[in-house]
Amino acid sequence: MMRLTIIGFGNQAKAWSQNLQDSNFPFRVALQPDSASFDKVVALGMETVEIGSKDFFEDRAYVLLTPDHTHHSFMISNAHLFHEGSLILYNHGFSLTKNKFHEHYPHLKHILFAVKAIGSEIRKQYLSKGKFGAVYSFEYLKGETLSIEKWMNKMATSLGVNLGLFETTFEHETQADLYSEQGLLCSVIPYTAGEMFKHLVESGIEPELAYLEVWEEMKLIAIAMVEKGPAGFFDLISPNALVGSEKGYNRLITPEYKANLKSLLTDIQNNKFNDELENTNVEELRKTIRLRWESSALMKTFKDMKEKE
Repeated sequence: MMRLTIIGFGNQAKAWSQNLQDSNFPFRVALQPDSASFDKVVALGMETVEIGSKDFFEDRAYVLLTPDHTHHSFMISNAHLFHEGSLILYNHGFSLTKNKFHEHYPHLKHILFAVKAIGSEIRKQYLSKGKFGAVYSFEYLKGETLSIEKWMNKMATSLGVNLGLFETTFEHETQADLYSEQGLLCSVIPYTAGEMFKHLVESGIEPELAYLEVWEEMKLIAIAMVEKGPAGFFDLISPNALVGSEKGYNRLITPEYKANLKSLLTDIQNNKFNDELENTNVEELRKTIRLRWESSALMKTFKDMKEKE
């Protein structure tokens, strides 16, 4: 079985490593020479290798699990040293779509293998025998791909992927991933919950109750939606919730809202978002957003509730 070199040891890479280790799939973890993660990896009984060392280039399959913005400099420094035909797996399509690695480094086999779960969930679902899926693309491969497909399927099973492995393209995965983050997962859900918490507390509702209603219940609702499907979910909810959902839909999901939602996808497809990303100081933005939430009443209540667990 061809060994996989996992590049990085963030949340996603750690989950991959632990799942593959428990499944006895051959792998090792590649880190920068000065990485603080070496001791953590060794403590888990995993093999390590320094990125850029002679040993690093002896494998034939690698997965980039470092942040997308690091891929360009990594490829510039290392791509020409990989063996002809080495597999380079991408957990998201963004960096290849943006930087055209398949055009600059045609001696490599560029493959999309995107697990549709965050790192902590990949590990949690593996341990609990839960379900998560993945998508892939062989669009930039030439010639016979059957052996690669068999290896990928074995790796996917070892990771715990059991909800399906679905074919797509790098571009489609990039667009869908960015759009889901911008239009729902990382914007509407947390910020709407924050606004609702504020409104409830300002109207005299106890913070603990408001927190339970708008934050804790999100997980339960999400689970029900995934398990029952959209039609089944609305069959499940109470009459109060059903009538309220229709009122909320009619009042909130306005033509203007729909147009704004579509405009997010348009900005992604015409690369406007790429330009915005290039011109944003991500670390400064992260600090600003953290300060915004850390100073919020919702965060205070969250901490208070966690202390009571």
